[in-house]
Amino acid sequence: MDLTLTDEQEMLRDGLARFIQESYTFEKRRALIGSDQGFGSEHWRTFGDLGWLALGLPEEAGGIECSFVELALVMEAFGSGLVLEPYASNVVLSSRILARADNAALCRETLSGMAEGKARVALAHSEPQTRYALDDIRTTAQPGDGGYVLRGTKFLVLDGPSADKLIVSAQLAGSIALFLLDRGTPGVKFYPYRLLDDTFAADIVLDDVRVTTAELLTRSNVVAILEEARDRFILAKVAETLGGMERVLQITGEYVRSRSQFGQPLFRFQATQHRLAEMFVEVQETRSILYCGLAHIDSEAPARRRAISAAKVVATNAGRIVGGLGIQLHGGMGMTEEYSVGHYFKKFITTEKLCGDTDYHLVRLAEKT
Repeated sequence: MDLTLTDEQEMLRDGLARFIQESYTFEKRRALIGSDQGFGSEHWRTFGDLGWLALGLPEEAGGIECSFVELALVMEAFGSGLVLEPYASNVVLSSRILARADNAALCRETLSGMAEGKARVALAHSEPQTRYALDDIRTTAQPGDGGYVLRGTKFLVLDGPSADKLIVSAQLAGSIALFLLDRGTPGVKFYPYRLLDDTFAADIVLDDVRVTTAELLTRSNVVAILEEARDRFILAKVAETLGGMERVLQITGEYVRSRSQFGQPLFRFQATQHRLAEMFVEVQETRSILYCGLAHIDSEAPARRRAISAAKVVATNAGRIVGGLGIQLHGGMGMTEEYSVGHYFKKFITTEKLCGDTDYHLVRLAEKT
């Protein structure tokens, strides 16, 4: 795999860096946290205007077909800025499911709206009993009145409170099916909450929700579709973690150079240098494992699973080390709400629990098939 960025990718990376530096300072992010929506609608429109929402989407739906490298560049930049907007859950996860579903007309229409920034879609799949299994679904779809009636509960729907539509999984005649529901469909009840990293999720109750046959996305290979989309989401979050860790290393390096103790900068102390070196090594290891994931993201399922699980394990461990050392070297300042280092650490901890924790991915990494 050639890891050299093309001219277009370099331009994308530079544009992302300018956006974070000029429009997404930590102070502006803190203001967004206090808003009802939890992110900036104007930023979402900007993402659409710049074509970032169209990356990876099919051309027939108004998308920009590209490799996963472009999405990784976006997520790395967004990680450095602790971006709150629901990019990964929409552009990486939901759009991939829609791109592989059977209902071509509905999927093309929805993807077109997503590319333009006019629609946001969340995946409602996990349930209280599922843990990280993709095939343990108890929500049911009963045929009736020319459509289906959905009953069940969905748990930890990432960015569900801001979604216009939901991709909902349910048991239908002995197999799992996916449906696309409008947010306002009667019987859909939202219970939103804020996660540790200041993003939002929701639990959703489906109380006799009636859908038409036109809202059925697919009944074919659903678990395989979900697993492949989830792996892409995990790798996107690894890239996000990398961007965050690089920023923590930069902030911490600047801090220890500017503060003095016993008449000399903190950076001069050997213990401080050792900790910075350890942080640097963890960042570089995460970048290397991200490249490994990028090289296998389009491979056959067994190879892809191993590469993605390895990336998740390495990034999770590195995030804990880099985030923890960043806070330690800042002393009491690192724990304050007004300082950014602690917010990065909370992002790393939240990401660790999404789509499988370390134990889950170590087991999956050890599997032979």
